[in-house]
Amino acid sequence: MGVVLYVIILATMPNLYYNDRLIIAHASINQSTKLWSPGAEITWKADGERHSHTIGGLADRFKTCEEAERFVIDLAKKWVDANP
Repeated sequence: MGVVLYVIILATMPNLYYNDRLIIAHASINQSTKLWSPGAEITWKADGERHSHTIGGLADRFKTCEEAERFVIDLAKKWVDANP
């Protein structure tokens, strides 16, 4: 029985402000498949309190980091629009 070692490489694009929310998008690569998985963190302040929403665990995979980040930014913007 062998040991499987996974190396995760994360890539992060610059922060994006959208409708008073901070969106931080990131992508990680699966070294076995060479496909990228997207994720994002959305944060904002309301009534003096910090709030956040995480987008992760998506089944979508992409050939490039940039494609993954574009996808999750679009998804995050849709979430912000639906949750004013």
